Amino acid sequence: MLVIVLSVSLIGLPLIVSSYRSYQKSAEALQEIQSLKMVAELANKISKERAPANNVMSSSSKDAQRHYEALRKYRAEVDGQIQSTIQMLEKTGQHDIAQGLRQNFLPALMKGRKVVDGYIAIPYAQREMRQMDDAIVAMFHAWDPCYEALQDIVRNAKSKDDALSNYYILILLLADLRDQAGRSASNIMAAVTFNERIPDENLGRSMQTQRQTQYLWQLVGVIQPDYAKNDQFKQLYQQVKDQFLNQGLPIVSSLMEDSLKGRPFSKSGPELTRAMVGKYTTVVDLQNYILETSISMAYAKQQDAQKEFIYAILMVLVSLLTVLLTMIYAKKWVFGPLILAREQLFNLAHAENKARTSEKKAKADASIFDAISRLQARLQQREAFEFQLKHIAHSDSLTGVANRFALDEYIKLLEKQPSQLKKTCLMLIDIDNFKQVNDSLGHIAGDLVIQSVAESLKSCMRASDLLVRYGGDEFLVLIEDIGLDTALRIAEKIRRTVLASELFQSEEFGQVSVSISAGVAVGAASWMALLARADEALFRAKAKGKNSVSN
Repeated sequence: MLVIVLSVSLIGLPLIVSSYRSYQKSAEALQEIQSLKMVAELANKISKERAPANNVMSSSSKDAQRHYEALRKYRAEVDGQIQSTIQMLEKTGQHDIAQGLRQNFLPALMKGRKVVDGYIAIPYAQREMRQMDDAIVAMFHAWDPCYEALQDIVRNAKSKDDALSNYYILILLLADLRDQAGRSASNIMAAVTFNERIPDENLGRSMQTQRQTQYLWQLVGVIQPDYAKNDQFKQLYQQVKDQFLNQGLPIVSSLMEDSLKGRPFSKSGPELTRAMVGKYTTVVDLQNYILETSISMAYAKQQDAQKEFIYAILMVLVSLLTVLLTMIYAKKWVFGPLILAREQLFNLAHAENKARTSEKKAKADASIFDAISRLQARLQQREAFEFQLKHIAHSDSLTGVANRFALDEYIKLLEKQPSQLKKTCLMLIDIDNFKQVNDSLGHIAGDLVIQSVAESLKSCMRASDLLVRYGGDEFLVLIEDIGLDTALRIAEKIRRTVLASELFQSEEFGQVSVSISAGVAVGAASWMALLARADEALFRAKAKGKNSVSN
């Protein structure tokens, strides 16, 4: 009887342990997603703090005090959010992330606020556009460590499964989208406030953030599973496109065009802030929906796991009670008389056989649950691997420049604006004598050549230009809004820079002449036509005897 009770207990114990672990894992997942929500909300507040700060810095003297009061109140709200976020992280055992906020984020925020306050303290007559832009950039830097903390939570999360992993990624993307959206306008705020020409650097940064917001918006739509794209998600997702991408970004683009054409700006600094603030809320609304949905899902999983744990305990207890009652009844009314009658002949043998049978069954059960545990571990490894695959960078591992996948994404955006293709320059660049380098100096030297050429190309390009490693020894350069003469001068500059590279002047490369040939094409009806023109130009450059540029 005792052996049977122990056997039932051993059978039920792994079930209880497994259900408890599932419950514990679901509770950890809920804690992690709640921590992620608080840090994401903090990141949004830091992004949003730029709006009242920009209002103070761009307002007239009569409105400055009113705007500064609004900034002071908002800062107090942000400070409260910071403290509650750190306390929750400490409470949930995420001490490293809380410490990171104290050591990295808080000093960066205080520094950014100090620069803003320093600018506000400057008399109006002595203020300069560059000073205001420096203050805006300082607040950009304050957001970066907060986003790193958000990434750390996702990276260190131990309890995310397939269903929740998409939400972790979406929360990261939407936090980045919200900040990039704000930066698109903040990058030109100083020039608009002072009614001066927007510097090229700021134009490049603003264009880059605009492209990044469009790319992130599309990525959100791709990652969200089809089954989760309900009417509410579709409505919020479309609002981001309608109000921010289609209405907000054109405001920034219009002001950039005013600057490029030497026209007075159509809006002042405060007007730009007021026009854009409402557009950003669509991104925050979408992120809040994702956060609430993920928390609801995590909470539901925790409740289900808790019920399963309770049911497992009850089932084992009921089973034990049933076995006990059955055995008591059987012993008294069935086996009792037989045991008493034949005790001397069979009792010892029956007890030994019974013990051996119970031991074998216990071992078999332990082996089965062992296999289940190993399978669960493998599934968890696969989940982690799938999550890592979603974060593969769009860059070439050898040179750090964009790869073909990133180029394909860029082409999709470019082909949606056919008029932009007519003002786009494409350079196809091929390394001369690269096969000779590999054959005579080896593949390691070949890799050094490719890296050196990539660095030379980057040194000759603007931040807004796109550099792609197109093939083994081929690079592709895309430059928007440029004429053929200027493009040829840039290509010639690239050719000279590569030729003068310190690597190629060393004794090791004395026996091999390394240079580049470039084919330049500007404007075409389609991407394939532009690529064909650049390819023909490269062929002509090669025909000249290499180390040359042709169009």
